[in-house]
Amino acid sequence: MSRCQPSALEDEQQFWNRWGWLMSGVWVVFLIFPILDLVNNPYPEPVRVAGLILVAVFAAVYLHAYAKYSWAVGQGGTKQIPALISFAVLILILLLAMIATGIGALSLIPFITSFAAFLLTRPWTIATYAGAVLICLLLPLLLGQFIDALFIIGLNFVLMVVYVITVAAITRAVAAEEMRADYLLVAEQERVARDVHDGIGHSLTALNLKAQLAMRLLDAQEYDRARTEMQQLSDLAVEALDSVRTTVQGLNRQDLEAELAELRRACQDNDLNFTVVGDPDSIPVRWRSHTAWILREALTNVLRHAHASSLRIVFDKAYVGIDDDGDGLGVSEAGHGIRGMQERAKQIGATATVEASALGGTRVQLTFDGSFQEVK
Repeated sequence: MSRCQPSALEDEQQFWNRWGWLMSGVWVVFLIFPILDLVNNPYPEPVRVAGLILVAVFAAVYLHAYAKYSWAVGQGGTKQIPALISFAVLILILLLAMIATGIGALSLIPFITSFAAFLLTRPWTIATYAGAVLICLLLPLLLGQFIDALFIIGLNFVLMVVYVITVAAITRAVAAEEMRADYLLVAEQERVARDVHDGIGHSLTALNLKAQLAMRLLDAQEYDRARTEMQQLSDLAVEALDSVRTTVQGLNRQDLEAELAELRRACQDNDLNFTVVGDPDSIPVRWRSHTAWILREALTNVLRHAHASSLRIVFDKAYVGIDDDGDGLGVSEAGHGIRGMQERAKQIGATATVEASALGGTRVQLTFDGSFQEVK
């Protein structure tokens, strides 16, 4: 069986990880409005210079945040601290702009609300929208410029609605694709299960018939014919085993529990103490194949090279860690196994790192780069 091709969901996620910042890059051109406000109005020169610098910082922080957290679009947003720090920087610049330029600062609010709507979680979005509405209404009233600010106020309200609708559409599309991917996975597993069952059933039936015939020949003391039947029985068993092995080798094991059971048996056979911490079922179904493959490769490396006495696997919200107490990497270079784990991790938007372990040996860590722990 050929290797499974990346799902449409994985392709879409890779697109957002690589090019999602362009969605914000398109809107940065609208920063021309605060720039024109600073240039054309009679602000003190220090205010004008500082304002232009802050607009540049605002644009840089905004673009960087989208480039780093675009995976969160349609995934329910992120609560990661660096993202919240970037958001706080944007709000700080907005507050400074309100003090220095008055209603001119309202042209920055669409960037604040889009950041919250697309990149942050729902509570942050709701709080941001509430604050934006208050600022849009109260600031012009306090300055006595409400009529002059009607256009920018209306534009802000319209854009907030557009952001909500867009995020809802993206989220729904992502959820539908996830359901489709999970359905296709289950359907493929059921198909393979039927094929294996039918093949094994046929082989076992043939083996049973040969065994019964051999026993009857033994009872009749026809030892030569019985030996021939037993040889054929052995040949059938080898053929059946080869058929099953070929089928299984072509599959990606999706059941982490079954994979962990295999790893546990391998450790027991090699006198390794095996420990699992955390819940493997917390990993989304569509990523379990890659995670299982990396676990197998990590254990293979331990068995071949580490001379370890214990192995520990940790399933956390943000990562999967594999630690051993063996010899460690030392100054050796990354081999095919490590490079293979790193390439496999990239396919699901994760990273695989190899470093010293707290147990004294080597630690392989599969980090899901935020997209794992934020999946709803």
